[in-house]
Amino acid sequence: MAWGLLAAAIWANYTVLARYAVKAGLSPADLTLLRFLPGGLMMAPLFFRWGWRDLGGIGWRRGIVLTVLAGPGFSLLFMSGFTFAPLVHGAVIAPACQMLTGLTLSAWLAHQRWTRESAIGAALVTLGLVFIGGDGLAQGGLGMTLLGDALFALAGASWGLFGALSRRWQVDALRVTAVVVVLSLAMVAPVFLLMADFGRLANAGAGMLAMQLVAQGLGAGLVAVLAYSRAAALLGSGRAGFFGALVPGAASLIAIPVLGEVPGPLQVMGIGAVVVGLLVAFGAARVLLARPAPGGR
Repeated sequence: MAWGLLAAAIWANYTVLARYAVKAGLSPADLTLLRFLPGGLMMAPLFFRWGWRDLGGIGWRRGIVLTVLAGPGFSLLFMSGFTFAPLVHGAVIAPACQMLTGLTLSAWLAHQRWTRESAIGAALVTLGLVFIGGDGLAQGGLGMTLLGDALFALAGASWGLFGALSRRWQVDALRVTAVVVVLSLAMVAPVFLLMADFGRLANAGAGMLAMQLVAQGLGAGLVAVLAYSRAAALLGSGRAGFFGALVPGAASLIAIPVLGEVPGPLQVMGIGAVVVGLLVAFGAARVLLARPAPGGR
């Protein structure tokens, strides 16, 4: 429970701080570099110790595909979404599309059959996306908001595909984390050095950069991944999935004092539908309603 709650807390705060950084003037490219710089440097010794020739047994083809999906591809899509749409949209759409993509691709790639809980959860999540889409239609700057929503959806689908392929290829969580952060840094850093606006980073201030390095690089990029993996090992992947369902509501609540973004009625309904849908899809209703055996404790 403690490992899972730690992962959920990091994800919720990371989402809010990403939106905060974009509103403060940092670009998606800036945040992508900050996300992978600490982890890439810290995991580099393990990366080379396990063998860079075959990426610790994962293989270069698989390693590059997984890196693009969970590394620069996900980060740039997710961060870019915050330049066009409010935080609630990102906090709801990305995990919802991650779940829908993961369920669909797992059935295809890993031959995991849909259960009744999965179908009901997917329906509720889809309803939540409809509410969020309706909120986008009701807002001014319609085209830009919907563009942000589309970027969040692609980011969630990218992470869902990463999860499905990781399960199909049976990659070790710690090794794939090292591969993703090290290769991501190798992909992003040269382009950033050639094209970055260092004046923008200087204007952001040392405090902002340090906060993003901790939240993005150490928190979301390393600790949350390892904490979630540990929770899955101790509780099982189904129960560990409950913690991801906490993120939309928690991030939306944190955003009220930090960003001054108060969810509207459609956003609240979207949050509720997605959170309930995620919990149902991961089997929370079954676990919560389960009765202890007679004489059990």
